[in-house]
Amino acid sequence: MAELTASWVSAPAAAPLPGYACVVSKRHVVEPYELSPDERGLFWDDAMIVAQALASLYEPVKMNYEIHGNVVPHLHLHLFPRYDGDPYGTGVLRAKEDAFQRTEQELAAIGDAVRERSRYGTQRAPR
Repeated sequence: MAELTASWVSAPAAAPLPGYACVVSKRHVVEPYELSPDERGLFWDDAMIVAQALASLYEPVKMNYEIHGNVVPHLHLHLFPRYDGDPYGTGVLRAKEDAFQRTEQELAAIGDAVRERSRYGTQRAPR
């Protein structure tokens, strides 16, 4: 549909919602952090260009951004404009009663890992 600096934009004729599109990285990586900082910035800039274009055309109440990759292991971002009354609903996702419960230690470890990574960017932090 369109070629941008770091990505291609695709959209099927039959879509789950009006305005749905997919932003596909030109460089093959599985995870966004595998891109260099410059490439990552260009990919997200492209994604925001597409999101703004869709928002101006379709006027959704919210744009959802989804990256999965478990079916197609190549970086791509699904853009789902969301609307009041759309078939998927706009309510809050509720956890099931049997949802996994995290310990305070696990939550602290996640925070520590993020803070450590923030000091080193996407390079491997020293151990």
